[in-house]
Amino acid sequence: MRKYIVSDLHGNGEVYDSIIGYLENVSLVDDVELYINGDLIDRGLDSFRLLEDVIDRIHGKGNIHVHYLAGNHELMMYQALLKRKPGKAFNHWSDWMLNGGWIIEGELDALENGEEKCEELKDFLGNLDIYQKFPEIIDGNQLLLVHAQAPKEVFDDCHMKLSDNDKKVEKAVWTREEIRDSFLFFVGEIIGYNHIGKDGYLTIIGHTPVENNRGFFYNKGEHYINIDGGCAAFATGHFEYNHVPFVEVFHDHLDIMVFNHNNEIIDGYQYDGQFEKMNDDELEKRRIFINHSNDCCEDKAKRLIKEILY
Repeated sequence: MRKYIVSDLHGNGEVYDSIIGYLENVSLVDDVELYINGDLIDRGLDSFRLLEDVIDRIHGKGNIHVHYLAGNHELMMYQALLKRKPGKAFNHWSDWMLNGGWIIEGELDALENGEEKCEELKDFLGNLDIYQKFPEIIDGNQLLLVHAQAPKEVFDDCHMKLSDNDKKVEKAVWTREEIRDSFLFFVGEIIGYNHIGKDGYLTIIGHTPVENNRGFFYNKGEHYINIDGGCAAFATGHFEYNHVPFVEVFHDHLDIMVFNHNNEIIDGYQYDGQFEKMNDDELEKRRIFINHSNDCCEDKAKRLIKEILY
């Protein structure tokens, strides 16, 4: 079983299609699990298509086993669906609409079964998980996946859902590192600080776009990796955000490949307590997964992929 993580795609179909193409090739020789760490939707024009495709895959379509965690955009959409009256339009001043929800709303309006689809999506979103613990140990820490902030207590026997009426849900999908209301503007100091990570865990988050040229950021003190490559910004014309991290989970390390919006892998890193950049040969091997169309016979394709992976 091979496990992969991506976050904050925000309806960007080019990157999603590249990742799915990559994983379809991997699935020829091994089982594949893809974890989507929230904010699959909104701002990008392919939001509804991606949401529908992920739902289909969760229900058994294709060879990729998809796990979908909630982000703040899924929470906003869920809250908009809860407040909407049957047969009525969405509130165009809701948080969801003001943050890109109008794209999916337009698709829903065009459906003959739009009312039924709204109810289906409400039930689906309400059942999304908030966090995922992995058995893998990276640099002595268990791997934890959550959209924005690790829960204060990571429950062993309780899995929070988006529909849970709990402030922990909002904190898990909305929190950013600094407490923005706690600025002392007259001296320019921050007097509040939110802890994003969790002791004993290596936490992978998204939520806040990373502005460096790798697309991800490692906070050593808090021990978390932010993999929000800025797809939301790219979708609204900020094309400098063109680095989308894609993580593969191994039993003792992570591989982080960096995609762009042109169907390319442009960089790669390995993390096992420290980051090392992948050499050109390693990157070139991985590029085959999205450039290779498998138009040769399946046996030959499988041999090629096994050589690369193993």
